[in-house]
Amino acid sequence: MADLVVFFSPVQSPARQRQGIVTQQVACHVSQTQTSDDDTNGDQALFHAVSRIHTPWTGIPYATIAGHTVDPFNTLCENPDRLRQLLRHPSARYAGEPLFRIDEQTNHVLFQSLDNLSSFLTDKTLFHALSLVLALEANNHLPNCETLYHRGKVLQSLNLNLGDAPSLQCITAILMLISYEYRVRDTRPAAATHIRGLHILLRQFDVLASGLSSARIQKTQRALFWQDIMCSLATGTPRLLQFDVDDVFSHLRDDKNYQQYFVLPEGLKIHIDDWPATSLPVFTDLNALCCLVDTVHRQKRMPGRSADLDGDNTTVPIPLMEDLDDEGYPLSNAQANLQIRLVDLLSETRAGPQKEKTLIYRACLFAAYLCTYRLSSGIWEGYFAPEKCVTEILNCMENFTKHMSPWRLAPDISFWLLLVAGGLTKSRAYRSRAVSLVQRYRCFYPSDYSQDWEIVGGKLKEFIWCKHTMEQKIYQFWQDC
Repeated sequence: MADLVVFFSPVQSPARQRQGIVTQQVACHVSQTQTSDDDTNGDQALFHAVSRIHTPWTGIPYATIAGHTVDPFNTLCENPDRLRQLLRHPSARYAGEPLFRIDEQTNHVLFQSLDNLSSFLTDKTLFHALSLVLALEANNHLPNCETLYHRGKVLQSLNLNLGDAPSLQCITAILMLISYEYRVRDTRPAAATHIRGLHILLRQFDVLASGLSSARIQKTQRALFWQDIMCSLATGTPRLLQFDVDDVFSHLRDDKNYQQYFVLPEGLKIHIDDWPATSLPVFTDLNALCCLVDTVHRQKRMPGRSADLDGDNTTVPIPLMEDLDDEGYPLSNAQANLQIRLVDLLSETRAGPQKEKTLIYRACLFAAYLCTYRLSSGIWEGYFAPEKCVTEILNCMENFTKHMSPWRLAPDISFWLLLVAGGLTKSRAYRSRAVSLVQRYRCFYPSDYSQDWEIVGGKLKEFIWCKHTMEQKIYQFWQDC
């Protein structure tokens, strides 16, 4: 994989058997390294609080994978045992999108923008930034003493280091800090501040003085653009950074071989009159992309991601996320194009109790983002964005029930929304929540919807539908209902 960086998670220390010993040593180590007399008592108390909340997630918190010591030369800013434990927490794989991913087999952290590993762990800012996002994910996106400690350390280190030309490690730490901030409700304004600030910093960045290549800086800028997109998705606020979004569908719309795909799904037509005019081309393009993906897989032309339609030997390039793994999260492909347009539409809506039509529209935007995401994710597949969409769909549907009457049938679009949310989530909790909603709605739908998959499948095809990526998962969910 081109330009990827592997950070090996700290290896296991065979001498450590109980977490109480580890956390006491962490607290002791940090209390010895305090440099500010004014903050000594507060930091020490905070670390003792952190040490008390560390609880093992398995019967054996440390499985031995190597026999050598963790930090034989005492080069790290703090004891890495807690970071190692966080990397092995089941939630760790959720934390990195769109900056890094964790290999589930090896627990290695793969970055796009770092190529100098010698100073990775020894960089204090990055050490605490990685600990911050992992600790937040382990605590289900709720800040606690541990996250507050690491966030304070990151901000303190940034205040000291940003006076000089910032290192790539420092820039990456800011990107991680942004991830934390848009996931935590009370710190979302800070995310906007750091997105704007880092954007200005990168525009003024002296590439020659830094010794970094222009390509490396461009990848870092692209990561910042994606953080802006994710922040908009998470908060519902408009994107802060403007950049040209290529119309990757234009050459297909004008081609007679593919014009048949650029139509609005039949099930959406009765709703579109109440929606903004700008949403129509987004749903039309997504419908076309779903058709193209199905055509590609149906004809088994996988290596080139091309489709031979109507026997004309016409090649249609549709690069997806999995085709561009070496680029991490690309911006110039069909999926990214749709996701950017969808977050822009979502930023014009608002969450909370609303009218029935508005709830359906908002849920459809999140469902469209979810369907777009699941078309292809490759090795950089994340969990934050799709599960955020599932959460919002279910929230809309729960609010929608307040508008239902026992003598009134629910619209078919609500059935599609619930099955998309329940079928495409990877969270057991969200899946159970979706099952409960489907069962609650059952009396509002025709009886055939719970008995005959052929009828259900035919109804789902009237909306956004990609057989290759959706049918099997949604069928399994339908059976669970």
